[in-house]
Amino acid sequence: MLAQAPSSEQTPLSDTWVAIAWDKFIQFTEQPQYQNAKVYYHNHKMRLETMPVGSGHAKEHALLIFMLGLYAMLKDINIEPRDNCSFRKTGTTEFQPDIAYYVGPNANQIPQGTRIVDLDQYPLPDLAIEVAGSTLQDDLGEKRLQYEELGISEYWVWNVQTRKMIAFAIGPDCSSRRLRISEVLPGLEFDLLETAMQRSWESGQSEVGQWLMQQWQA
Repeated sequence: MLAQAPSSEQTPLSDTWVAIAWDKFIQFTEQPQYQNAKVYYHNHKMRLETMPVGSGHAKEHALLIFMLGLYAMLKDINIEPRDNCSFRKTGTTEFQPDIAYYVGPNANQIPQGTRIVDLDQYPLPDLAIEVAGSTLQDDLGEKRLQYEELGISEYWVWNVQTRKMIAFAIGPDCSSRRLRISEVLPGLEFDLLETAMQRSWESGQSEVGQWLMQQWQA
C-alpha cells in the first residue's frame, strides 16, 4: 500500500513512493532543504531519496563516467553527460538518474545554465543510468517502469554489490529487453566494464584507463 501524501507542514517520507498531486510535489521540491535530494514523480506518486551515498557508490559512479567518456572519445561518438540532473515533463513526470547521456544528434541541445531539463521543450536523454547501492529493488521496479513509459532508448542499473550491469533496451512500444552490448554506445560490452570495475579496486583509475584503451583499440 502506498504511503499517504504529507500535508504542507509535514516532511515527505523518504525512500518510498508516496501518492501526491503534482502541484504538491512541486511545492516540496522547491523547498531549500530538498534542493540536493533526488526526486522522482511517476504515476501520481513521488519518491524522495535523501540518504547519503557510500564510498563504493561514489567511486563507481565516478568511474562509470570516466569509462564511458573514454570509450566515446576512442570511438568518435558525440556524447553529453548529465550528472544527477533532473528531467521534468510538467504535470506528469520527473526523474533524476545518477547519470544520463545525450548521444549523437541529441548532444549539445540543452542550454548552459539549465537547472531542470524541460522535456516539453528538449529531448529525452538517450541513456539513463542508476548506480544501485541500497536502491536496487526500486531501480529495477518502479523506476524501470518509468523509463520504459518515457521511451528512453537504454536504461542501465549498475549493482554496486555484485559489480554487474543490468541493462535494458527500450522499444517504441515501451517494452524492454536485456542487453550485454550497448546499442546507444555501439559495441560497448558490459563484460569489459565489469572487469574494469573489478580492477579499479586493486589499481588506480589511470591504470584502469590504460587497460581499457588496450582492449578497445585491439
